Amino acid sequence: MESIGTSSVLACFIGEAYIEGHASADRSRVTEATSTTTSNSASATRRPVHRFAPHAVRLAALWVLAGGASKAFSGMPTDLPYFFATHDFDPVAVITAGVLVEFTIAIFALVNPRAGRIALAALLALFILLLRDHIAHTDASCGCFGGANIPVSVMIGIDFVCFALLAWTLRAAPAKASANRTILGVLGALAIGSAAAAFTHNRLASSVSSEPLAQITPPAAEIAAKVVAPAKPMWKLPTTIPEQVILRPLQWIGKPLAETPLGTWVDTSGFPLKARMVFFYKSCNHCADLLKRLASEQAANPASAPVYVLVQLPTPPAYTGKLFVDTVPKHALWVELPSAVKAYVMTPPWIVDIDGGQVARAERIAWPGEKAAGK
Repeated sequence: MESIGTSSVLACFIGEAYIEGHASADRSRVTEATSTTTSNSASATRRPVHRFAPHAVRLAALWVLAGGASKAFSGMPTDLPYFFATHDFDPVAVITAGVLVEFTIAIFALVNPRAGRIALAALLALFILLLRDHIAHTDASCGCFGGANIPVSVMIGIDFVCFALLAWTLRAAPAKASANRTILGVLGALAIGSAAAAFTHNRLASSVSSEPLAQITPPAAEIAAKVVAPAKPMWKLPTTIPEQVILRPLQWIGKPLAETPLGTWVDTSGFPLKARMVFFYKSCNHCADLLKRLASEQAANPASAPVYVLVQLPTPPAYTGKLFVDTVPKHALWVELPSAVKAYVMTPPWIVDIDGGQVARAERIAWPGEKAAGK
């Protein structure tokens, strides 16, 4: 019902914008005396309300701008809401685009409240929908203010208040800005938004890794020697450790496992050429359920069971809850990603099949019990 109400208000915004474009011609047909009398009467009764309308829009715009600024300076891929965290989006691109949109719309609404409130209302409606989905699946912070750990209930409550303020301006619209002010506002907002997005992208690029290590081209003599006696380079942990590492298994399909980001952080040379990898947290109850089910299937029919490689994501140091994983498939190769990386951007469990040393298939297993995982 809340979604229907939000959509109805947005429809009113769009309808008002259309009607206002045709209203001036109709008003010009009214006689000057009647117009003057009506104008004076309306001014006397509605002036205080109209004076507050642009401030209401700007208050909502400042809230959105504060969120965009927090993402620009402290937002990280692990802060994304549930919808983005569980789909195969590039987290850096999502955060960068979010900063661009939030800065542009908020600044334009500050400059031109009457025109900017429509886009601002649409953005807040999107926030509310994303937060409702987030609350339905997890108790974790939504990351709406970057690294600030603000409860989701507080975020969605303030978003609703801001949206209500904008809906109220349907009855008391701010004054219409000149065409020049509108054009300059759009250009200025785009310029500032683009600069903020570029800053965000550069900051994330320096602290987040999503690609395997670049290979250094050896000298020609060394290449010739390898033709005679080829030898694989020994795996080494990177000397530069980023704050976060992005793992997107769907992007690995068709690539040799050693050339994926996983091959950067784990020595995959000892992995079976054909196997089923399971990515999991020990603190994830649904991961535990999946591993227990796989172990049961293996015991029931060991001849047809795949060879398993269990890839454990390090348990966050701040986590003090229960470790759920206690049963896993037998004879599985178990590796743990290096804890030197503060966070791995992945929402497990994932199943990744390798065939001939290449990634053949990847699938994230749906997680209906996420709310209970951290309790």
